[in-house]
Amino acid sequence: MKHINLETFANGAFSAQVNRAMEEVTKNIQDPNTEPTTARKITVTIRFKPNAERNFVATGVQTNTTLAPALGAVTALSMGKDIKTGAVEAVEIGAGQVPGQTSIADIPGIVPGQAVDLDTGEILDQGTPGTIVDMRKKA
Repeated sequence: MKHINLETFANGAFSAQVNRAMEEVTKNIQDPNTEPTTARKITVTIRFKPNAERNFVATGVQTNTTLAPALGAVTALSMGKDIKTGAVEAVEIGAGQVPGQTSIADIPGIVPGQAVDLDTGEILDQGTPGTIVDMRKKA
């Protein structure tokens, strides 16, 4: 049998498909969102479909890749019920305010961006430097 050049086989489609699959695998290996040590695979299928006289064979070429899946993500949810409405709530921690907690912006008389003592977390009265705002006093 005469040697078949795989570079020109199927009008170059075989070589093009293998190169495309190699690029796909290489990108997957370099993707930081995939497990680095997972084995990747390229499967090349060449199908031969002969006619009844066995003098003509339709040939198809196909490549398939098996890649490492994307890594999962982990988060934490705070769950509970709204005290006023009784509705169930689930909030991602770190993605906003946790249900039931009071935001500093919700307190009357406090302006977001107001000076805060970084050591104690106390809000400072900007009118009188060094004076702590008494939250027990009504505004």
